[in-house]
Amino acid sequence: MIDKEELKRKINVLKGSFELYAKKNLKIKPKDGDILPFIFNDPQKYIDEQLTEQLEKTGKIRAILLKGRQQGASTYTEGRFYWRTSLNKGKQAYILTHEQAATDNLFTMAKRYHDNSHPNLQPKTGAANAKELIFDKLDSGYKVGTAGSRAVGRSGTIQYFHGSEVAFWPNASEHFAGVMQAIPDSDGTEIILESTANGIGGKFHELWMLAVNGESEYIAIFVPWFWSKEYVKDAKNFKPTDQEKNYQKLYGVTLEQLAWRRAKQDEIGKDLCDQEYPYSWQEAFLSTGRTVFDKTILSLALLDCWKPKKRMILENKKFVERDKGELSVWFEPKPGDRYVIGADVAEGFDGGDYSCADVLDAKTGHQCAQWHGHIAPDLFGHLLIALGNWYNTSLIGVEANNHGLTTNIVLRDEYYPAVYVAKTLDDRGSNEKQTRRIGWLTTSKSKPYIIDCLSAELREGTAGIFCKETIQEMQSYIVLENGSYGAQANCFDDRVMSRAIAGEMLRSDYY
Repeated sequence: MIDKEELKRKINVLKGSFELYAKKNLKIKPKDGDILPFIFNDPQKYIDEQLTEQLEKTGKIRAILLKGRQQGASTYTEGRFYWRTSLNKGKQAYILTHEQAATDNLFTMAKRYHDNSHPNLQPKTGAANAKELIFDKLDSGYKVGTAGSRAVGRSGTIQYFHGSEVAFWPNASEHFAGVMQAIPDSDGTEIILESTANGIGGKFHELWMLAVNGESEYIAIFVPWFWSKEYVKDAKNFKPTDQEKNYQKLYGVTLEQLAWRRAKQDEIGKDLCDQEYPYSWQEAFLSTGRTVFDKTILSLALLDCWKPKKRMILENKKFVERDKGELSVWFEPKPGDRYVIGADVAEGFDGGDYSCADVLDAKTGHQCAQWHGHIAPDLFGHLLIALGNWYNTSLIGVEANNHGLTTNIVLRDEYYPAVYVAKTLDDRGSNEKQTRRIGWLTTSKSKPYIIDCLSAELREGTAGIFCKETIQEMQSYIVLENGSYGAQANCFDDRVMSRAIAGEMLRSDYY
């Protein structure tokens, strides 16, 4: 005879831990074909930790997951939502995939969970077909669909939504908008969007970048390929290339892992391998080799980045310490040392591009400080004067294009003594007179020059960049369709430009 109170206690324990529930009750079918208990692998453990942390902090889950092929993200999510709907009343889960074959596969997975569930944990179904499981006594259900019709997911209320391979949905924006209307913004609801990458642009990439930049309620979860322990191959005769040695240093991968990945690269090609088995999320999206800066060198450069010692704001023409100040400081000015500042100017509107200024040590070229935020161009000029004065009357070079003209005029009219002035020869006359122009003018010729110089500094290990966000902007800085350089869609390049202009200040003949 079953002790109902003891059974209720055990079920409540299982309700509190998906990992325990999966191990005790769910069955999976691995690649070798055997039916086994669902025991989390390393990627699944990490995903579960991230979701649990967000749920505890916010009361709900909003997550976007970028992963490699066959690492168990869908297995985890299908199991999680079966756990939610089969043990609770009035809960509806909806899974939307990119193609019919994937829809069939995920529903088969859910049906396997149900068919192999312990009788005491298996709710009775009022309907069970190729698209849904309805737990009628619980008034809960589990339904799947394919992202083909633009009306999919628009009706009914959903508590749990799994968007699978979102980057490959044919009408992603319409589907996303429709599904979001069916999910209440309330505690206990869960949205998990997962996909391998599918290049730059599109809804998934847009949502990912918003999450990475902290501009949405979603958390960004990246799972690199080398967390999957089965991705190894005998390395007895394997000799790593210089790039693969860099990967070893950067990610701690073994020769056996490198041997596996090289074999996979030979099988499907480098670009597709970078996309489907990425080392980093940047590499996943930028799989076509269009980046301006070398991807491996940038990954290594991240190792040299560290948190600033101080964050500061400008108050009464002085910089004072604040936890969320726009000025990040790695090294404060030293008496007698010389510094340069490069600045990129935006219009100053919230939600638009950022203005940015980098302070470099004139002797070492090392990044000492960086200001980054939204500010009106004229006020930016006054801020740069305060920053320049603090750093021993630094040479200040401000991009003269567009809104930068306003900033440069402030520097001129306030008589700041160390403003960069470009010199060009006027060859219209025989005397070859020089024309002097305040600020750095970015043109189709000057921009590639300063960017190429920055690329060379990175390659030679002399860039001295400590700001992680600067390196991340470089990772999404690409060759555009017209052959020019710029930020990929939904990304920024203000830190790239301010650092590149500051580098040109180092090369000037001012000092």
